Amino acid sequence: MTRISDAFAQARSSAFIPYVCAGDPDKGFTKELVKVLAGAGSDIIELGMPFSDPVADGPVIQQAMNRSLRAGFRSSDFFELVSDVRTDGVTQPIIVMTYYNPVLRMGVGTFCRRLAKAGANGILPVDLPPEESEELDAAATKHGLDIIRLIAPSTSDARIDYILSKARGFVYVVSVAGTTGARDRLPHSAVELLERVTSRTRLPAVLGFGISSPQHVREALSSGASGVVEGSKLISLYAGGLDDRRTALGSVRAHARQMKDATLNAE
Repeated sequence: MTRISDAFAQARSSAFIPYVCAGDPDKGFTKELVKVLAGAGSDIIELGMPFSDPVADGPVIQQAMNRSLRAGFRSSDFFELVSDVRTDGVTQPIIVMTYYNPVLRMGVGTFCRRLAKAGANGILPVDLPPEESEELDAAATKHGLDIIRLIAPSTSDARIDYILSKARGFVYVVSVAGTTGARDRLPHSAVELLERVTSRTRLPAVLGFGISSPQHVREALSSGASGVVEGSKLISLYAGGLDDRRTALGSVRAHARQMKDATLNAE
């Protein structure tokens, strides 16, 4: 059992997984943000590596990545950040959401080795097809990292089976076609996709893209999800209040507690 699998086994009811863009607006704030989210009951932390062309992400996360890059955040800072939050006592599994270009530029083996040494537990390569993932799969396995796979609404049943055969830790079910971003309600297609995925695997199926309220959490879990990922709403909560970081972090803490509480009261 990997650390990520163990987190699902130990989570009371189901998992709340917040997404954080590393370095937005600077490394110090991200470190405090991760600690706040961990203390608010998050089961796993998804930490995004900023990239200049984030094609899978909507405006809120794109802006977060741009703030990070403009402030000078670099790949080496990412590994240091993971190591720092471990030193500061964050014990939850950490998943790295990244586009493949930074991994390839550094060298796949080097990237995975440094990631594992820093204290991360998994990689979500959002733009790397599993057919082209042999090198990353091998390096991740060597260093004890789970590879998290995405399944989109347009995915055929045959391809779902193939993706599941390559997934470890959990599988990330995308609720809508398109990019990340908070939405008013979950589409019925998300429920249908969850049913197609959960009937084919014992891996936890986590719903993301558009999750932004406790009601979304309850709907997702009642439809068969083992957890949810939330990113854009959390970023929106602090992005407009960075002149008062203590208050901004307090807003995130209160919302994260509501989201985690919803996983405990999903019936």
